Amino acid sequence: MAHRRCLLSLARHATAVISQKKMPPLSAVEVLTRKPNPAVTIPNSELSWFSFWSHSRHFSSSKSEDSETEVEVEMEEASDVEAENDNAASDLGRDYSPEEKEAEAAAIGYKVLGPLQRSDRVFKDYEPVFAVVQIGSHQFKVSNGDSIFTERLKFCEVNDKLILNKVLLLGSPTQTIIGRPILPDAAVHAVVEEHALDAKVIIFKKKRRKNYRRTKGHRQELTKLRITDIQGIEKQEIKTDGKPLKAAVKNPEKIAAAV
Repeated sequence: MAHRRCLLSLARHATAVISQKKMPPLSAVEVLTRKPNPAVTIPNSELSWFSFWSHSRHFSSSKSEDSETEVEVEMEEASDVEAENDNAASDLGRDYSPEEKEAEAAAIGYKVLGPLQRSDRVFKDYEPVFAVVQIGSHQFKVSNGDSIFTERLKFCEVNDKLILNKVLLLGSPTQTIIGRPILPDAAVHAVVEEHALDAKVIIFKKKRRKNYRRTKGHRQELTKLRITDIQGIEKQEIKTDGKPLKAAVKNPEKIAAAV
């Protein structure tokens, strides 16, 4: 098809040259052949039939170019995924010293105390006190006995005791303490209950007119914490009598039956 178009364009150009009145009539062979310039010598080169044109002509693109671009994009994505996997594997296989573990955990906002023992009585009754803590880049409002889900915490296992030391605010029915931005004397105690996975999230990528579609799934790793105690604020004692509270019982209304 491209060869046919080139022949047609050459025929049009030849007819335009022949139609000029000032120039003597030329044959088709003379039009198609280019006379060499005596000032410029080209050693060991033969003039081809398309050397008459001074500029290059580009016809319709083929599908091979699109396929090459798709292959290049796939290769770049594969290299990026391999680099991320290598970085994750290097982090998992790295041996941390106790000082490095403590420093990295403190940067996130917690400290590991150790495993929970059978003799420990960490779970207490509900107290009317709340705190706002920061773990990583997220903030949580917690009270005694609450459970929260955070991103996967490193260097801790199930039934480990933690101290959340980035406390931003403490509150009770009688007072409120606001940090600037952290309260140094406040602490929130918690216990690791489990490591779990969040619900799957679908990531779909598409580039129109490029035949490019990619679908991936992701499940975020989470850590479930149970809040056991809040320290750093005065707690109001709850006065309870020995008698159990009885719910108010309403007397049934008497409705006169129509006779």
